[in-house]
This record gives sequence, structure tokens and C-alpha cells, in this order.
Amino acid sequence: MWEDSSYFWLVLCKNHWFHIRHNLFFRHKILLAETDAFTSRPPVNRPFKVRCDECKKEYLYKPSEVLRVEHEPPESFAPHPLFRDAGTSAHPDVADRPPDDTRH
Repeated sequence: MWEDSSYFWLVLCKNHWFHIRHNLFFRHKILLAETDAFTSRPPVNRPFKVRCDECKKEYLYKPSEVLRVEHEPPESFAPHPLFRDAGTSAHPDVADRPPDDTRH
């Protein structure tokens, strides 16, 4: 039987001591962006920061630490800026700043 599966790019939180209290056998997944089973990872060529939605700690991740997994879609989800804007060259640390031409 055919089912529609949802896939996400993610990293595993590095704050092991916080998350081990909740689940001894599985690491906490931080979703970065929705994808499908075939699309290549966006061209991420440098380490980037990700803040955990649960423990609120921010860590630096290498592109090789990004994984694709089948995952149930969360009720609310905001993609990581680096993955949301894969076609732009905006740096994730400055992606939330307004463009220069909007300042008065």
C-alpha cells in the first residue's frame, strides 16, 4: 500500500546530558527543512549554527552532520534560514537582519 511519507533534513542535538533524561536510547532531532526522498541536500559548504527547540542551546554543525529522515510533520515548523533560502547566499547568522536598503 502506498503512503505519503514526509522527509526532513535534520541534525542531532549535541546537548546529550539534557536530552538523555527524556530518552536514553535516541538522540533529540532538530528539524531544519522539509524535503523528499530524492532531493540532494542544499549546498551547505560551511559550518552553521542551530539552536535546539527543546534545550535552547546553540551549537555549530558541519554539513556532514545533516541527515535526511522520514519524520511526521510537526504541527508548527519554521525552516532553518540556511535551508529555507537554499538559492541565496545569505549567511545564516545574518539572515534575520533587514536588507541595507530598508534602513532610514
